[in-house]
Amino acid sequence: MASIGKWNTPSSVVSVLTTELNALADATMSAASAPIANDTNLDMYVDVELVLAAISPVAPAYVSIYLAEAIDGTNYPAPSTADQRQQTNAVLCSFQLSTTAATAQRLVCRNVLIPPGTFKVYLDNRAGAAMGATLNTLKILPYNVNLNG
Repeated sequence: MASIGKWNTPSSVVSVLTTELNALADATMSAASAPIANDTNLDMYVDVELVLAAISPVAPAYVSIYLAEAIDGTNYPAPSTADQRQQTNAVLCSFQLSTTAATAQRLVCRNVLIPPGTFKVYLDNRAGAAMGATLNTLKILPYNVNLNG
């Protein structure tokens, strides 16, 4: 009989960026998240949730999430913000923002592949406006697939 692939029970939701997003100016990269260790759970995927407090984006408004992996578990790439934006392979996901004035937004990218080691994430604000002073978060929900059904 063939095996059936099923989702495993997800790991816990992790807030990876919170105060780093407060009043983040347009065209600015956030500070890095704390290290996210995936060398034990070896999760393959994350769902990424971005919650923005009231913001008035200007088209074309988007936010990109970048990943920096410590291949050796300790040392992270440290390019300038401009150089990091050139590393298209470092983009974890992007969110297109609604340009409705002064609205809160909750957006999710699903089934995003992550590395089997330690990494950090950054948020690049390209909304055309600064983020709200508080209540902005970036969370991840790591999970795997069980191929033994």
